[in-house]
Amino acid sequence: MPKFRYRAVSSVGKVVTGVIDDESRQKVLERLQGNGLKPISVEKSKVLSTLSTRKTKKNKVVSSAVTKYTREKLIEEQRKRQKKGLQKEIKIDLSFLKRVTKKDLFAFTQSLYLLKRANFTNVRAFTTLLENTENPAMRDIIEDILNGVESGEYIYTTLEYYNKVFPDIYVATIKVGELSGSLTNSLFQAMNYLQDTEKTTKALRKALVGPLLQAVGMLIGTVVGILVGVPMLEDLYGGMGLTDQIPEATMAASRFIKWMMAHWYIVAAVIAAIVTAFILWKKTISGQYLWDMFKIKMPIFGGLILRLSLQKFFKAMQLNLANNSKLQDAMEVSKGTVKNYVILSIIESAQDNLQQGESWVEPFERLPNMPPMVLEMLRIGMETDIVEMVDKIVEFIQDDINITIERVMKVLPEVSMLIMGIVMIAFVILVLTPIMEVYMGSFLFEANGM
Repeated sequence: MPKFRYRAVSSVGKVVTGVIDDESRQKVLERLQGNGLKPISVEKSKVLSTLSTRKTKKNKVVSSAVTKYTREKLIEEQRKRQKKGLQKEIKIDLSFLKRVTKKDLFAFTQSLYLLKRANFTNVRAFTTLLENTENPAMRDIIEDILNGVESGEYIYTTLEYYNKVFPDIYVATIKVGELSGSLTNSLFQAMNYLQDTEKTTKALRKALVGPLLQAVGMLIGTVVGILVGVPMLEDLYGGMGLTDQIPEATMAASRFIKWMMAHWYIVAAVIAAIVTAFILWKKTISGQYLWDMFKIKMPIFGGLILRLSLQKFFKAMQLNLANNSKLQDAMEVSKGTVKNYVILSIIESAQDNLQQGESWVEPFERLPNMPPMVLEMLRIGMETDIVEMVDKIVEFIQDDINITIERVMKVLPEVSMLIMGIVMIAFVILVLTPIMEVYMGSFLFEANGM
């Protein structure tokens, strides 16, 4: 891609220069103006500036066009940094305790949407956000974005470095908006995505937390009952002069638990070895593929995992197609939101078929547990309007996810009761049975000479 050297004036009257990559001079002009810079000159260049003023997390170096200061300004900036460094030595910085929450991310997106809707330039919008953001972690990110925008970069290029804060589909949405000139609309869609994701997360948390806590509680109760109850039973048997022994199953369980506690390092080593082997296996291509296949085929949650992945893909497709992207380009960008190797291989097969003029829907028919309605809608979309049909697919998958979550919430209590039933049976056999034998067994009469 050609490189262009530019000179422009920022919103505060500062002359900035740098080198950026783009398709044409006109694209560079539009990009600079979109970032709130007034171009003075834009010329094709073969030399790339090696300087960088980007501030990034974890000492990451980002290649970007750089603002050139005069000697006096450089000295002034150096003095400010030295002064700031002295202040940091005196004052304890606890900003690392802060993190960007989902609430912060939504507030950031909503505020940026309102500012762009009010026709703020990118520089002015992020400057305003920087002045009105309290979370130190979010302020660092906004400052990094602002530095990039002032250097002529796109917003999404900085967001990609904070993949733990900004979801993949969120970044893809902003990227589509910037490249197509509809950033305001993309921000609105990003807000809706964050809201829908939060609703889905809350529903899943509600469905999972209760049964898991119950099962763990019963398991802990059984272990504690054995550790505390068996010594008490031994004392009870000895105090009453009973010749009968505590049931072997109870003693075996007691010995096993005590052995694990005494040799915890062996248990920890075995668990660590199993986890390490699993991680190494999953890092291989075949291992990752098989693990992803298991995730979408697993009982109860497989269908939900598949639908959530398909939702990300088709939602990204919807955004790209709505901004007049070609079907092939939309699929190429949208597949970046999919992390499951099985689904990703299906999408790449569909791309190959599309390039060869064959049916790009056919590979989706091989996807395990693929919703039949989605397949039928894709077939209809091939013959009619694919843009309109993808919109309907996104709506259908969202409704299907809600229905699937309701099914999971109905099944989980039954599974939880089954697990608790098994644990309860073990508790009765290992703990309660010896107690019942003490108070109701025939050996009680023998102890009293009857």
